[in-house]
Amino acid sequence: MIRNKLTDKRGQVGIGTLIVFIALVLVAAIAAGVLINTAGFLQTQAEQTGEDSSSQVANNINIIGEIGVVNENNDGINTTRLTVQRAPGSDNVDLSELSIQYVGDNGFANYIHTSKDPSDNSYGVETITASSSDDAVMTDDSDRYQIVIPFSVEYESGVNYTEAGDTGETNELNSTLSDLATGNEAELEITTADRATRNAFIEVPDTIESDESEVTL
Repeated sequence: MIRNKLTDKRGQVGIGTLIVFIALVLVAAIAAGVLINTAGFLQTQAEQTGEDSSSQVANNINIIGEIGVVNENNDGINTTRLTVQRAPGSDNVDLSELSIQYVGDNGFANYIHTSKDPSDNSYGVETITASSSDDAVMTDDSDRYQIVIPFSVEYESGVNYTEAGDTGETNELNSTLSDLATGNEAELEITTADRATRNAFIEVPDTIESDESEVTL
């Protein structure tokens, strides 16, 4: 039997071309898989980043009132009370998860909630009106709470925060700052658990009347 050498060579070339083609298809499939996985990961990461960014902007508080508790000498304040509400469009805000940075003429301090660390610089939360039974979580736009930030005042351990001398039933609120004197200023940067920030500015009046127990800041 006479073999056709030309036909054999063509067959070998065809098989080689097929192998190269299959290899290219496999490489392309692997590359496509990697690209699809990468695109999915990036999409998930982008969605998470978007949610975090939205939370950082939206889940915040509004400060609608600031008062200071006058000290015994009537020459400054030893506590500030911030009345707050949930910002429009915000989800629930846990006021016990705030971190507060204080910078004023009477010193510098970082505050955390008294339930986290009742020693040194800690703040308390009081309910004015609330739609839930939680003492520190704002769940509705109608909720009103007060953030209580002491300076030089030290309170004994107890249940609920009250003014010193009212009932003796007090919470563990302590601070190493001195009183904020008349005419002095301070700034608070309040950061929520979602890293949204709100600034509050405090300015004590130049004079305090002898019969005043609280002043508007």
